[in-house]
Amino acid sequence: MAKVQYAGISPEAFEAFKSKIQQVGVSLQGNNGNFSEKGVSGAYAYNPETQELVIDELNVGFPASMMIGTDSLVQRMTELVKQNGGRMA
Repeated sequence: MAKVQYAGISPEAFEAFKSKIQQVGVSLQGNNGNFSEKGVSGAYAYNPETQELVIDELNVGFPASMMIGTDSLVQRMTELVKQNGGRMA
């Protein structure tokens, strides 16, 4: 399981991130919660006041593990964050 923290994420950037990550099958509802879809699971918390996003307990299991690993998923998420002005914390 992995934990990643991002900073500098505006509310608009978070909405863009949610939209992009949904394209790979992960749906984030609201500013915090849990997700478990197609073998990808974890917990997330976004604070619009501090513009921080934490994704915790990130795990890639079957069937997603046939196409992507946890490290690759973190890389993709980090790229999405950077495209929208955010950065690793």
